[in-house]
Amino acid sequence: MKLSFTHSPYWILPIVLIAAAITYIMYKNTRHQLPLIPGGIVSLLRFVLLSVLGVLLLDLLLNSLTKLRFPPIVVVLQDVSESMLLNKDSSYIRKTYPGDLKKMMNALPEEEYIVEGYRFDSQLRPRLNPDSLSFNGGGTNIASAIREVQSIYQNQNLGAIVVLSDGIITSGVNPVYSLEGSPQPVFSVLMGDTTLQKDIKIREAIFNELAYLNTDIPVKIKIANDGYDAAPLKVTLQQGEKVLDTKSLNLSKTAVQGEVDFIIRPSQVGLQQFSVSVSQLEGEITYRNNTRSFSINVLENRVKIAIFGGSPHPDLGALNEAMSHEDGFVVSEFLLKGKAEYYTSPLNANLRDFDLFILHNFPNSPADAPVVQKILAEVRDRKVPVIYYIGMFTDLNTMRPLFEYMAIAPESINPKSEEVVPDFNAKIKSHSTFTFDDNWIRMMSNTPPVYRNKSEWKAKSTAEVFATAKVKNIAMNQYPVFALQSHLGRKNMTFIGENFWRMRMNSYMETESFESFDDWYFNTVKWLMVTDDKRKFRIYPSKGVFTGNEPAILKGEAYDDSYNPLSGVEMKVAVKFPNGKINDYFLKETSAAQYYLEIYNLPQGAYTYNAEGKKGSTLIGTDKGQFSVGRADIEHVNLRADAGLMQQMAVRTNGKMIHYKELDKLPDLIKQQSLKTITDFKKNKKSVMDWWHILACLLGVVSVEWIIRKWYSLL
Repeated sequence: MKLSFTHSPYWILPIVLIAAAITYIMYKNTRHQLPLIPGGIVSLLRFVLLSVLGVLLLDLLLNSLTKLRFPPIVVVLQDVSESMLLNKDSSYIRKTYPGDLKKMMNALPEEEYIVEGYRFDSQLRPRLNPDSLSFNGGGTNIASAIREVQSIYQNQNLGAIVVLSDGIITSGVNPVYSLEGSPQPVFSVLMGDTTLQKDIKIREAIFNELAYLNTDIPVKIKIANDGYDAAPLKVTLQQGEKVLDTKSLNLSKTAVQGEVDFIIRPSQVGLQQFSVSVSQLEGEITYRNNTRSFSINVLENRVKIAIFGGSPHPDLGALNEAMSHEDGFVVSEFLLKGKAEYYTSPLNANLRDFDLFILHNFPNSPADAPVVQKILAEVRDRKVPVIYYIGMFTDLNTMRPLFEYMAIAPESINPKSEEVVPDFNAKIKSHSTFTFDDNWIRMMSNTPPVYRNKSEWKAKSTAEVFATAKVKNIAMNQYPVFALQSHLGRKNMTFIGENFWRMRMNSYMETESFESFDDWYFNTVKWLMVTDDKRKFRIYPSKGVFTGNEPAILKGEAYDDSYNPLSGVEMKVAVKFPNGKINDYFLKETSAAQYYLEIYNLPQGAYTYNAEGKKGSTLIGTDKGQFSVGRADIEHVNLRADAGLMQQMAVRTNGKMIHYKELDKLPDLIKQQSLKTITDFKKNKKSVMDWWHILACLLGVVSVEWIIRKWYSLL
């Protein structure tokens, strides 16, 4: 330990001299009242007290070093998806395995290792307690679980990762690729059965989620046969209890897969639920995958979209690809190929035929002003919704008449652009049209950059900003990028960025699917096309179709006569189940007069509900609606444990793979890795005035002096 001074130590001499002078003045006239020895003692005590107090005013610091030990952290990731029990050893995994797992975790000495446990299925879940394991997860994403663990412990001494799984992944990327270059060894513990198990299953149902009244909808059902020499099957399509069609399919060990095609012609508007089932054969490992439910949202008319583009561009390709998955969009493109020269001219088109306008890098020059005026007239008079994509070559001066109808508009114009990354915020999760989670926000906020115009953009007071810019990884919250606006019956989306096709490609790189980007775009279009609901009370589901492993979420809103949100409203919902049973629920008020209900473990089927809202004894309003629950069977499609994947995860990271019945060998394998404890030193600075011992000593000095003075009647 060392002492240091906040102020110069040369002050000590003046302090001591001043203390001596004060002591002399106080006691020079008491010599005849005090004997020599007591007089010397009180003088010394007073001198010491004043000197110490003076020196303490120099703010002495006591410096010390604390040695810190950081043992290696071993993270245990336990797969808790449903497929873990779909094998012949399911009884062992339920009853004996939890005890084996607990012994393994306790076998690593606490003084040498820190063992942290997590569960995972489609996402990472905290707290692994072997005594209360339940395998009911509706998906498996190993890569995401490992990435999250590496992110959580990125600045800590993460020594090794243990993955206990059957290796059957149902979402996310191949974990082998994401582990390339991983600094931590991965120990994979193979669970499940690697042998082919007898099973007949529906591998996939291919259909369009959006359809139109009285039009034919093709539905393709893919069936697979595992383990049967001959499998004569019947495939049945139903709507509720009504059988719509039945077809035969013969599979064998040489023809292990087959397809059947159905045609559905809906006669009712709204969310329609269907189910398809295939014959059950004796000896199947599970019958859960012999049935598949799906829902189709039946609309009356298609959405006609007009795209105005400054030129052919990969962004427009990304939009067209996103829209191609839905039959509900009819797209017409008006693209410039030169100054005021179009491949197909919008000046000859009747813009009244269109339900939605998309402007990408348009207008491109003052020559586009006549088209801008035509668009303006439709937006102003018919309240046509618009999507604005502001690019590097958008002529903002020519676009100026549309600024009034944009969620974000420039206060001053700068033609230059810069690379930014859209930084999505958590507010997007609470918007009525989006159901995105934290993983979506993380992924979409870490995409390749887009080019953002450097004008001084400002969001309207009626707009909701869901993404701002990150410039060189620095969040610029005052730079809006993506916003929605609904004002006076007009809606628009404004995105200040070009080359967002990279965001779509990044979505595929992260998840091997374009869905993350396409859902964002599709949900935005859906919100733009829905007329604002001006009712004072409404209850609505967060989405039309819920899977069996997620809760059905209902949201509620209530408003006063001025359309200000109302708090303190009792919202009651009577939900009618597929079997006719009716249950009553009450929504909870969270914050800012928002109401919320989660209903768990609902059986598959179509649900309807009637709701009412009361404030005190006053009825605010009533509402009704519907939603659908489909069974989550993704974990029942592939039941064969993937030993190759688990082996590769270990090999790529210098780890080891073992079978789950050899779990007792794992602690020794981890110890052989020679994981090191990190030692560090922490500098501590503490003011001497914070020490109570010094205060106690000073009080003792004062007390002794007081007693002597009292004894000799000097007080």
